[in-house]
Amino acid sequence: MEAEVLIRQSGFFISAITTISLALLSIEFISDYRLSFFPFSFIIILYLAGLYLRNRFWRKAWKGDRKTLFRYSYIIIWIFGIALIALFLYFGNSQTVVYPLSHYAFNLYLLLIALIWTVYSFFEIYMINQISALARYKNANYLAIAAIILVDLSFLVMNRFVYLLPISLVLLSASTIVSGIRVEKIY
Repeated sequence: MEAEVLIRQSGFFISAITTISLALLSIEFISDYRLSFFPFSFIIILYLAGLYLRNRFWRKAWKGDRKTLFRYSYIIIWIFGIALIALFLYFGNSQTVVYPLSHYAFNLYLLLIALIWTVYSFFEIYMINQISALARYKNANYLAIAAIILVDLSFLVMNRFVYLLPISLVLLSASTIVSGIRVEKIY
């Protein structure tokens, strides 16, 4: 039983580790303006593992309840998740010169990535609220919404305050952990 619960939550926890890794990578990038893709390759593996396990969770939720909404989430996680990684890899591959992080404020690719991610994140918050009562987690939605807004805002104000990105990623990681905890007793 404990193994089932851990598998159910693991996609969220791995996503939180991925987000913390991105925060650490962005701090390293801010401090010396160089970007090593060696740690980034591990982040991609973690991202794909988290995506797969979250997808399994939503699929199990759909099979257990047969709500059409859960089926949509099961499908949307793949579409949005793969679109995000493909767009980010395309953006990263197109960078022949690496600039300071502040240079990437208002970058069209990063704004498109943020838009796709924001739509999916709000959809997932809605889905988690459908299966988990907020009685014990009254501030969970506020934490998630604050994290989403700060991540999006960081892409806009990177040229003014570059440290908003790692701060918002740490907040997002905390929000993802809370989401993983909320789905403990589900299905």
